[in-house]
Parts: sequence; structure tokens; C-alpha cells
Amino acid sequence: MRRAAILIVFFLSFAGMRAGSPSTVLSPDSGFNAVFVPDGLALFTIKRDEARINDLRILTKDKYPVQIGAFRNKLYAEIMYSKIYPVLGDDVILMEEDGFYKIRVMRIRQEPRLSYAAVSEISPSNANDIAGSSIPVVEENNFAENNKPASSVSDSVPVKVSLVSLRGDTLPALAETKEAVRKFFLLDSTDPWLRKVNYFGKSFAFINALIITIFLSILSMIILLVVILLNRSKLEKEEKLRQYLAGTYQSMIVDYLFSSINTDSFFEIASNKFRRQILIDQMIDVSVNLKGDTENKLQNLYLSLGLDEDSIRRAHDFRWHKKIKGFRELAFMNIKDANDEIRRALNSRNEILRMEAQIALVRLTDHDHFNFLSSLRKPFSLWEQITLHDLIIQHDLPVPSFKKWLDVENPTVVMFALRMIREFRQKDAEDEVRGLLEHTSPEVRRLAVQVAGDMDMRSTLDIMKRMYKTQDYNTCLEIIKSMGKMPDPSYISFLELVLDKEDDVQLQIEATKAIENNGEEGVKILVKLMKSEYKNYNIIVRHVLDRRIY
Repeated sequence: MRRAAILIVFFLSFAGMRAGSPSTVLSPDSGFNAVFVPDGLALFTIKRDEARINDLRILTKDKYPVQIGAFRNKLYAEIMYSKIYPVLGDDVILMEEDGFYKIRVMRIRQEPRLSYAAVSEISPSNANDIAGSSIPVVEENNFAENNKPASSVSDSVPVKVSLVSLRGDTLPALAETKEAVRKFFLLDSTDPWLRKVNYFGKSFAFINALIITIFLSILSMIILLVVILLNRSKLEKEEKLRQYLAGTYQSMIVDYLFSSINTDSFFEIASNKFRRQILIDQMIDVSVNLKGDTENKLQNLYLSLGLDEDSIRRAHDFRWHKKIKGFRELAFMNIKDANDEIRRALNSRNEILRMEAQIALVRLTDHDHFNFLSSLRKPFSLWEQITLHDLIIQHDLPVPSFKKWLDVENPTVVMFALRMIREFRQKDAEDEVRGLLEHTSPEVRRLAVQVAGDMDMRSTLDIMKRMYKTQDYNTCLEIIKSMGKMPDPSYISFLELVLDKEDDVQLQIEATKAIENNGEEGVKILVKLMKSEYKNYNIIVRHVLDRRIY
């Protein structure tokens, strides 16, 4: 900045010498002062006497313009122009002539644009008003047009000048500090040396945006790392405390159930939210193996401490994992106050929530534990079916007559009822199972065929024979297997036809097994088929008759 200022003074002095006035030569002690501003511009002012600059004004009559410099690069000319304009105002112009960009001073007015007194009066409150001013850049081709007022020039480039007034020697130091910080992080497109660098065709604004983005990303990562480490430390401390309190509370619960200790300590624990939840968890763990009076005693303690209110509040929570926790606590402590909310969760889109609601209702229903199956609209998965079956076994629940759910609209519920009929050998449901052989769902038909064969429901054989030709491969395979489970000599001819007409080896093997299950009569027919030369059944028949395989 200082070199640029000295260069301007030098050109002004040189122009004065050519005009024959020795008083135009300026020196560092000639009364000029440089006030540095944060944006890097230098503002030249004079002392209050203004005596020395009057000679320069004489040089700049309309007849004798002063040329400051000429540049081939327009950027360099604009940089110098932006440094001179704050001093001379509209009296300095930038023009293009003979392939050069020239800066000329047309005249220096008797009243300078900014004097030393004016600069001294600038305060932070009015500095922003001055900073908003813009500088026009004039490009003309002849001297006459250059004398036009700056307001009439249409092609102007606004250059922003910002001024900040600080008292004493703090202004240059502050400006240099801010400029150093800015240059440390960002690239300046006005730097002629950086203009020679090719940043892969990207603008300086884009490069600076990337620099800022990288800096902010690194800062965010550091902050996130600190937060994660603090949170991890907090969780580790809570886990250690949880393990210690869990063992302590479990011992207290056991002592209360079998030694009749005082309950005052439990009320002290229940006053803290964190310890209260640990106490609930330990009561649930202990209640798994309790029955009879001890179970009722633990339930009474649970109610007296008001822990049931926490479980009911969780059961009504909008978060599914909180609901599940509330359902489990209510189910283990046999509290039925939230049964309506549990029933609403039966048809939830969340499969885990549905399963927990089913388990809770089975435990909380006094009679007809599986009554909820009639209102179940969502698919009843195989895992849910296995879970409910285990509940019946573990808690010795009364087994209902599952045939009343064979006519519901939900096919998965029908399949669960079929499996339970087979599991608990409810042969009184034969008529209902026979009706399901013509069900619209192929999965239900296939399972009904399988259940009929497993339970020896021979009244279904005629329907199986009649429906064989219209079924898919898996259902046909189950029909042949079921016929083998219910051997009847009157169906041997049908099985021979299957062996003769079907091309699938598995169907032929199952038909051969079904024939063999008819006893001696079936074996004679197989031996006869094995000796027949019409078709080669030797491999299949020998495979079935080989006792070493089965």
C-alpha cells in the first residue's frame, strides 16, 4: 500500500516539474499524511494549511491534464484508479487509448474531496455512510469526451470504498491484522500474482467457498467429537450405576417378599425417576418366577408405590418402543387399566408392537384369552403364532376351541387356527377343515390338506381327489402325501394314474409311497408295475420298496 502511495506522489511530482514549478516536488516531510483503511486503500490528505498542494492545482487546469499511469492490463489500472479516486473524486478518470488503460487527473479543485479535518471527524457511526459510496470507471477514446461529467458516463464500474476512523496509531495495526487474517484463509482475486495461477478453471469465489466449507466441516467434526465423548462418558457412568443399583434393588425385593422388611426404603427409591425405573425393571424380572401369594404381594407393592402410573403412561406414549415397555410391565404385573390402548395396537403397522400387544392381551384377559383374533386385520406372522403357542404351554392357559376362527376373513388367522387344531388334536373340527379345502387362498387350502392328512380326516379324501387337477404343484404334492397318510384301497387306481401320467419324479415317488401304504395289496400292484414293459417304473418302485432307505 505504501509503495502505491509513493508511486502516486512521484507521478504528481513529475508532472509538476514538467510544468516548471519546483514547488510541486513532494517529499515525505512535505505535510502529507496517509490514513490506512481496512480494505487496503490509502487516503492522502494534507494538513490544515493546504499551502503546498495549491501549486498542484495550478497544473491541473482544463488545458493541462496530468496522466498518472498507463497499463496494458485493465485490472492493474482499475486497482490504481480505486486508490486515487478517494482523494481526487470525479476529477480523475480511467480511459482506454491506443491499446492502453490510462489514468488522468483533469484538475484538482480548490476544495478537496476529503480533507484532513473531514477524515478526523469520521466516526464509526458515520463511517458506514461513506463506505457505501461507489467509484465510476470511465472508458473513452478521445480527450474531449473525457472532460464530460462523471454522472453522464454510462459505462461505469462501481468500486466500493470503506472508511473507518480510529484515533492514534491503532488504525494501521488493526487494518494490517485484519488483512493478514483474511489473506490467511481466503484468496484475493485482485492480487496480480494469484491471477497467474490456474485453479482448474474455477473462480476465486468458488475456491474461497470451498475453503470456508472445509473449515466449517472441520470445526463441526471437532464439536461433534467432543459431544460424543462427553455423552459416552455420561452413558458409561449411568451404566455402572445401573448395574450397582439393579443388584441392590433385587436383593431388597427378595428380602421384602420372603423376610417382610420395612417398605420405607422403597418409597425413598421411588422418589427418583432414574432409580424408580430400575426398581420397576427388577420387579418385572423377579415376577417371572413368582406365583400365588408372593406374586400378589409383589403386585401390591407395585401399586402402593404408584409404579403402575408410570407403566400406564408409557403404554399411551406415541413412541412405539415406549409403548412396548409399558405393555410388558402391565402384562407382568397383571394391570388391566390400559387394555383398550393395547387392543388399538393390535392392527398397528409396526409388527413388533402388534406382537407385544397380542402377548399382553393373552396374559391380561381372564376368559377367552384369544378373543382378539376375531378383530385382527394385519397379517399374523408365523413368529407371532409360535410365540402365542409358547404362552399357552408356559402359563398353562386354557385351550379354546380354535375352529371358531376358521371362518374369519384374515387368512393368517385361519392358518393359525388350523395349526392349533392339529397341535391340540381337536378332531371335532373335521367338518370345518373339510370346508377349507375349497378356500380362496392357496396357502389355506394346502395347510387344510396337510392338517386333514395328519389328523386322519378321511371324509376329505373325495374332495382331495376331485380338486387334484385344478391345484398348483405344491397343493397336489400335499394331496398325494395326505392320501398316503390315510390309506384306502379304493384310491389305488387314482394313485396309479398319477404314477403313470405325471412327469414329475417327486409326485411319482409320493404316489408310489401312498400305494405301498395300502398294505399287501399295494405292494402286489407295485411289483406288477415294476415288471411291466409298458413303462419303466423299476427305479422308482425299487427306490420306494427298499427298506434300507426308509
